[in-house]
This record gives sequence, C-alpha cells and structure tokens, in this order.
Amino acid sequence: MPRLGAFIFLASASVALAQPLRSAEVLLSCVWQSHGTGHEKRAFEIIIDQQAQRADLGGNELLPAMISDTQISFSVNRSGSIFQYSIDRPSGFGTIRIKDQVLYSGTCKIVASH
Repeated sequence: MPRLGAFIFLASASVALAQPLRSAEVLLSCVWQSHGTGHEKRAFEIIIDQQAQRADLGGNELLPAMISDTQISFSVNRSGSIFQYSIDRPSGFGTIRIKDQVLYSGTCKIVASH
C-alpha cells in the first residue's frame, strides 16, 4: 500500500498546483503630456490585474484589458469617443489615442504590487 499512498499524495500536489493563483494587482503611476497646443501634463494611476485581464482607472471604472508581459491595452468610451490606452511594459512608455491620433504620451512606473 505505500505506492497507493504516494500516488494519492502526488495527485493531491498536482491538483493544488493547477489551482489559479490569487489576483496579482499592480499599481502604475503615469505622467503623460498632451500632444495638443497646450502640452499640459496629466498624472494618473492605473491598477492592472493580469490574471483577471482588467484595468482600473479609479472611480469604479473597472475595464476589460489585454495584459501580457510586454503590453497593456484597454479602451474607455467617453460620450461616444473611444480613448485607446496602450502601455509598453518593459519601457513604461504609453499613449492615449482616438482613432489614429495620439492625444497623450508619457511613461508609467510600478508603484506597488498587491
């Protein structure tokens, strides 16, 4: 019977490893500059959750996102205008676009991981 006990132990360990990981949220702090005439700066924070594929801009705005090890992208609809956020994870460089026009660009950095 020792073999059966070892089999049950190994089977239990594999089931435990196959369970999904807890949500891993990362807080990003971003400072981006307008490409318009005023060149104003905009500072904001984004919470991303790669496992849940969600981005949180605050104010109860939990958005579906595409998050990989190299890219973060999501969209926000403001009165019919679709703002597309795109952030390169390795460099932290990001943009906000409407259609093909870049409105803001800048960098984000990791502030905290939960």
